[in-house]
Amino acid sequence: MNLFVRHTQTIPALLLVLLLSGCTKTSIDEVPSYINIAGSKLIVTDIQGSGSQKISDAWVYADNDLVGAFELPKKFPVLKSGTTQLLIFAGIKLNGFNETRSPYPFYEKISIPVNLEREKITDLGLLTFSYVAGTKFAWKEDFEQANLSIDTTARSEVNLVRTQLAELATVFPGEGNKYTAKVLIPNDSVVFECATHDSFILPTDGSSVFLEMNYKSNNEFTVGLLVNGSVSSQRSILVINPSSSWNKIYINLTPTLSSITSATSFRVFLTAKKNTKDANGEIYFDNMKLLHF
Repeated sequence: MNLFVRHTQTIPALLLVLLLSGCTKTSIDEVPSYINIAGSKLIVTDIQGSGSQKISDAWVYADNDLVGAFELPKKFPVLKSGTTQLLIFAGIKLNGFNETRSPYPFYEKISIPVNLEREKITDLGLLTFSYVAGTKFAWKEDFEQANLSIDTTARSEVNLVRTQLAELATVFPGEGNKYTAKVLIPNDSVVFECATHDSFILPTDGSSVFLEMNYKSNNEFTVGLLVNGSVSSQRSILVINPSSSWNKIYINLTPTLSSITSATSFRVFLTAKKNTKDANGEIYFDNMKLLHF
């Protein structure tokens, strides 16, 4: 048989392989449904303080299977259809870092039954979260009352001032928030430090303990714990970077507390020295909450 005949005989077989591969069908189980989440909000009771929140992500489970963690707002696929039970956890940036994201233990998960349809979008709109029942608010300070629960220490060379800001009505709408704490640091040789008047008994067994706060600053400042016990000490926990607009941060105190099991109680402190090129270091902070179970 010559070469021309041999090659022409192989052409039909090759065409058949190409035709069959081109006709491979996608399994119906591989066709996704879609969910859209527009964002989130937090509802609070009178005793829980500000409803300010910075929920960055939604951790989504469908029928107990993890779908993923999604930065909000987000439309995302789900390889399920029909009646599906969604569990959604509010995710935050631990200590304000993009790299450390986690469900926030003090926000209640949302359970939603949905009917998913393949290639169609189920729109959940704004998710409404609340604090978990049993959350203990060991300390709250919103600076709306003249008698403050936090003030400068003997080390501080500048005062903490309760001041009224018109912009708070826009930053925290509907909350009647008029006052905040303000600190001005005039030069880099001056120390600012403030601490809570009261000491708090906090869990040191690994249970979650967080400090929430809003702030705006052109200057770094440090948040930490004053430790009471047989030997008193001062533990710096987090250096907070400047933010030109009001920001919300969730500071994880749990690892530090777990390493100080002999302590009897704790106080929260903030401290700073001027490290901005501006004429003054300027720090505002508000809506502070110390939470644990």
